Amino acid sequence: MKRLPLLLIAGFLGAGKTTFLRRLMTSLRESGTGFSVIVNDFENAEVDAVRLRTLEAEVRALNGSCVCCSSLHDFMEMLGDIPVPKGGVLLVEVNGASDLLSLIAAITVRHECQRFTSPLQVTLLDAKRWQTRGAQNELEREQALTSTHWQLTHAQEVTPALLEQRRADIRTLCPQARETDAAALADDLRLLAATSRWARPAATPQPLADPALATSAPPPQHHHEGPRAFTSMQVKVPFVVKRRDLELTLAALPESVIRVKGLCRLAELPQVPMSFQHVRPQAETWFLPMIQARSITPIGVIIGVGLPEASITAQFQALPTAELTPGFDPNDW
Repeated sequence: MKRLPLLLIAGFLGAGKTTFLRRLMTSLRESGTGFSVIVNDFENAEVDAVRLRTLEAEVRALNGSCVCCSSLHDFMEMLGDIPVPKGGVLLVEVNGASDLLSLIAAITVRHECQRFTSPLQVTLLDAKRWQTRGAQNELEREQALTSTHWQLTHAQEVTPALLEQRRADIRTLCPQARETDAAALADDLRLLAATSRWARPAATPQPLADPALATSAPPPQHHHEGPRAFTSMQVKVPFVVKRRDLELTLAALPESVIRVKGLCRLAELPQVPMSFQHVRPQAETWFLPMIQARSITPIGVIIGVGLPEASITAQFQALPTAELTPGFDPNDW
């Protein structure tokens, strides 16, 4: 069989992976290259998956923790059976806390991955927040080190001088990787899909020589162990909420929160579902309309280190439900 290109889309929490993935999917569609997608995230990967299914592709959501450790077994099963169009590629958006070195090592030895090429990795690097993560700076650097491609995001939020400094830092850190954008990467994937070599499939899945490699146990020094380990939780969001009320609630969350993402309807424009993002340490919030989506469940996913779940839940329970604008019937949504 012909090996299928496999692309890992990586980057720290809030770096812009899903936005980049949407652009890449559009570019692949325009070039006539088929694709399937796997999205992995804490708690509820559907928050991102629902933004991607408007492009009529096979999009599977893998809920839970990172695919590099506790969700590795489920991820490998999904890699083994997800259909990919002939001449197409598989796109995998990994959790923003993923340890890419561990993940790539697992992909290299697992029999479920025999139909794929060695993985490419594009890493989205936040130009504004690069290496301002405190205890998580090492993880952010390591996510970049395994890259074959990279792109600086949030570039418009920094000065030209700082942007060039970030670019120079990344080139020094990852001299083997190439700066790219969604259109250029789509061209690379299209060429790889057309020229990838043929491989003889195994008649039956072959066990690994070392059974320990087939487990989902994280290796020593894994970033997801100990006091710096990421945790997550899910919260309910009112059916309709005022934008300012939601912004104030997000800004008041404890410092242990690193990122929040979710789905909501704003009282200012209730007929258009919104996805919302909130990132730290700047405590910035933004909203993206989901024009083609109709039915959503308002929800928030909180990611951080040592989250005080009871107090965060209470903060969202205190978030008031907004009055519907006269003339809007929720049964029409």
